[in-house]
Amino acid sequence: MISPLREKRFFGELSIYDLSQRTGIDPSKISLIERGYKIPRQDEKDKIAQALSCEVEDIFPAVQAEET
Repeated sequence: MISPLREKRFFGELSIYDLSQRTGIDPSKISLIERGYKIPRQDEKDKIAQALSCEVEDIFPAVQAEET
């Protein structure tokens, strides 16, 4: 399954390097975030969303707790 971040980046025709240049976040960290190996800090989420012209929730959906 493709991550929402990777999908937005792909449709925005941005490479990881391009996104890195727009956000100041290291390209290797962006790659790890896309693949689910790193969880970005809130300020990084904000920078990425701004660079992709979308809302944070569009690329980092909140995990909903199961109802018990």
